[in-house]
Amino acid sequence: MNQEDAYSLARAILLIGGIVAIAFGATLLGSYFTGGHPLSDILAVPGPLLGVIVGVAALVSSSRVKDEPVAIIMAVLGFLAGGLGGVLVAIGGIWAIISRYTLKSTS
Repeated sequence: MNQEDAYSLARAILLIGGIVAIAFGATLLGSYFTGGHPLSDILAVPGPLLGVIVGVAALVSSSRVKDEPVAIIMAVLGFLAGGLGGVLVAIGGIWAIISRYTLKSTS
């Protein structure tokens, strides 16, 4: 596997993780709204809202996964968000960092 293939894999993992994080976060936010919770409870529990934010950030930044700061930020945000989507975002960021330093470039 060369570096470009590894970056493509990291990009795909980030995209899937972003979609999953948005879906789970939006579902949890919807359950807060339909469950009769006041708005202060939604803002006090950062899980669902953070998941949606991390998912959007992963989708937006997936094309820039070759940049090391972006990969590091995605890894940290994925761990902070938690859940399946957050774990996938973190794995995508870590995979991009690993591929930067361990695999040979094709050019």
